[in-house]
Amino acid sequence: MPWRRPRKKVDRPVNVSRAIEETLEELSADEDEDDSVELAGVDGASIVEAATGEADTGGRMPSPLAEQLSRVELSDTAVITPVRSAERTEHGVDLAVDAARSLRLKNPVLTASGTFGQGVEYAELIDVSRLGAIVNKGTTVLARPGNAQYRIAETPSGILNSIGLENPGAAGVAKKYAKAWAQLGVPVIVNVAGYSVDDYVRVVSEFAGIASVVAYELNISCPNVKGGMLFGCDPGLAADVTRAVKQETDLPVIVKLTPNAPDVVAVARAVEEAGADGLTAINTVLGMRIDTTKRRPVLGTGSGGLSGPAIRPIAVHITYQVAQAVSIPIIGAGGVTNAEDALEFLMAGASAVQVGTATFADPLAPLKVIEGLAAYVKIHGLSSIRDVIGVALPTSQQAE
Repeated sequence: MPWRRPRKKVDRPVNVSRAIEETLEELSADEDEDDSVELAGVDGASIVEAATGEADTGGRMPSPLAEQLSRVELSDTAVITPVRSAERTEHGVDLAVDAARSLRLKNPVLTASGTFGQGVEYAELIDVSRLGAIVNKGTTVLARPGNAQYRIAETPSGILNSIGLENPGAAGVAKKYAKAWAQLGVPVIVNVAGYSVDDYVRVVSEFAGIASVVAYELNISCPNVKGGMLFGCDPGLAADVTRAVKQETDLPVIVKLTPNAPDVVAVARAVEEAGADGLTAINTVLGMRIDTTKRRPVLGTGSGGLSGPAIRPIAVHITYQVAQAVSIPIIGAGGVTNAEDALEFLMAGASAVQVGTATFADPLAPLKVIEGLAAYVKIHGLSSIRDVIGVALPTSQQAE
């Protein structure tokens, strides 16, 4: 949603027989007649913004929204009443896995960063305590209002997104959600983003001492201030971030690999040598949609990250390659919608999986994956789900 001034709510019907983008455009135009929409143009792609933590206005005066955001009071605390399931079909089945070194989870199903909010948004819909862990929305040092609309566009078997790391900043997230996370009854992995090595370290330091936080996932798909190259595209830069964060915390550090790197395996090896305790494979794949009527990109920023079933074969392939190159656990991510998808990742060498885009269509998707994996263990008479990890790898097949 774009940031805007409060206005009187006017309900307008959506014509489902027409393209959603066309309908939304008409609704937006009507809203503009009621009140002007002011988008805060803070975008992680700008090196100036990354270096200063402020919008590059090019001499323009900051919008009232930007000024309001800079003065936002961070004392509010999230209040939730999480639901609990009386029946758990996975009960009695050994689904425990090591998602990273020193990180044993009760099952291999996690939620992906950016698709599950801070966890509290789904806690009144599903029993989140059944999950192996949740990964919170990408968190930066300073508050970020995100990118201009459109931020999301549908594609065949997936979605493109360009949210822009919208979040209230590390201090704000820690203050608002620490108590709520404890109420969820599920381990929390904090997704960390930044534009310098110090950014990552500062975010991690804000969450020190929060009991429900069990690990950090480093989003290295961010441009480095010095030169603009993505951390995740350069093995040396990725290693620098990993090494610095490891010095800041005793908790496991998981590095989320970008498929847009020239050599993903080289990055994986570099961060393992730098002390990473685990990897997530993969982040979104760069993509674009063009509005053929307007003759310009659909997304406000042009390109975006493609996620969903469309990228699963890419994610499984990278998982398969990386698993043969490193000895630390891998969390597979990219298009998991059911247990069959999850099993592909596990057999390719992942120890756990993240469910992301699927939760938009079905909030129960992560729980259905857990139930499906439990059923698979029972049907095949396995001692645990760990029996299938890496069975499709060449080394495993040679052992047979």
